[in-house]
Amino acid sequence: MEKKSSPLLSKLKKVWNVSAYALGYGTGGGVMQIQSIYYMNFLMFAMHIPYWQVALILGLTKFWDAVIDPVIGVFVDKTNTKLGSCRPWILAAVVPIAVTYFMMWYSFGITDEFGKFAYFFFAQILFSTALSVGTVPYEAILPRMVEGYDERTNFSAFRMIFSGVYAVGATWLYPMIIKTEDLSLFDTQIDNFMLLGIVFGIVFAIPMLVTFIGTKEKIHVSDDEKLSVKNVFKSYSEILKPKLYRKYFAINMLGTFVSNALTVSLLLFFLLNYGGNNDTGSTPLGIGSIALPFALSFLVVNFKGAFEIAFFVPNVIMMKKFNKQFPLKVDLPILFAGLLIFLFVDSSTPFWIALAGLALMGAGSSCLGIVPNTLMPDLVDVDELTFGKRREGKCGGLITLGRQIVQGVAFLVFGFILAAFELSEDKTTAADATPVTLAAVKIMLCVLPILSGVVMFLISRTYNLDAKSHALIKLRIAEKHENIRTEIPENERKIFADITGMKYEDLWIAK
Repeated sequence: MEKKSSPLLSKLKKVWNVSAYALGYGTGGGVMQIQSIYYMNFLMFAMHIPYWQVALILGLTKFWDAVIDPVIGVFVDKTNTKLGSCRPWILAAVVPIAVTYFMMWYSFGITDEFGKFAYFFFAQILFSTALSVGTVPYEAILPRMVEGYDERTNFSAFRMIFSGVYAVGATWLYPMIIKTEDLSLFDTQIDNFMLLGIVFGIVFAIPMLVTFIGTKEKIHVSDDEKLSVKNVFKSYSEILKPKLYRKYFAINMLGTFVSNALTVSLLLFFLLNYGGNNDTGSTPLGIGSIALPFALSFLVVNFKGAFEIAFFVPNVIMMKKFNKQFPLKVDLPILFAGLLIFLFVDSSTPFWIALAGLALMGAGSSCLGIVPNTLMPDLVDVDELTFGKRREGKCGGLITLGRQIVQGVAFLVFGFILAAFELSEDKTTAADATPVTLAAVKIMLCVLPILSGVVMFLISRTYNLDAKSHALIKLRIAEKHENIRTEIPENERKIFADITGMKYEDLWIAK
């Protein structure tokens, strides 16, 4: 007779399962935080790579991700092992992530300008590939682990909390290794940056290993379609055919752009408005101008991050009470209020007003990650309803493709803004800021995010998948797989047609 586990043991196993899955997203959160805030400074001030070359390194390598991610998605769907389809790929990414991340922070003695550009460009390519090997199957694994609408919400909420904690934690760990008092002395800390690459490489690889160990795929389905370029393009075009997926894709890309625009421009905004005077070293914070760049980044990142993480809880409550897209309707107006404050802030504005705007920005931007990440697993079921195929890998590949393209565009745009206005370590204070420079930064920080957010808000009002319609989709799919012939009533047919944007007769569920 099989021995039943105690309720406490079952609960502990569930907590471990959720935590192991959620920790995997810490890799993405931590890497993005370091890339956005610190890596550009390393390339410019430690490696002395020109602004425009840094923009190319950080921007163009994201477009490589856009190429490789869909390819990885195809192979994930075709993988069929005892470990599942996704977990073998997650495990395979662990060591390459650690090794290639180290390469990003160490030049192996290369000194000429083109050599450094080429080396760091390809180091980024290698790391991006390693990261994609882990993140694409990570995006695909949740629908294979959990089927319930609300339960998926719990898993996605925890992953965003771990991502936020990892991102904030990275800003604590960085200054423990790198002396941040003077940007002009970065090139004397080559060994420190090498140590940073080793430490962060391990720190960012561990979450993937934990996710592999602590998760289990309940659904084992592999793609047996013949592998060809034609079939790959056909599969991706089919996935994008349902109206709901296109709406999701737009929400995801716009949210990614807003997040990146805020991250890469927020610190510069504070430096140019509250950076003090180079001669006196005075600032509204009482921090010397030399120490300011990283002291201020520490304050800004952690203050915003605290409000962002805190707002995850009310967002989850709203998701369960209404639907998963509902937080966009509440959070985005809060974000707009914060950005409007920044639009009118200048160096004469009291610092507490800027902090108030930062608090609103943190709370309002909480929805930018949690909503798309929570919506994504349910799209696999819409795809199956439409075409009768489970394609978690390809769906994950498309999601990461969109994010990488948008991140690349954001890096390129902001990198060339830096180059165009010739900003340097000597021009990062309010005394050096010109009206044109401040206007350019505000366009990136305020205007573009508000415009993108308005579009997100409007799309969210027409996103028509909720717990009830999702349960209906799952029921009809299960019945069809079990050859239970049920006459689907007209009201359900209309729901399926409205969600997919296709005629009911053309759907797999109707055939």
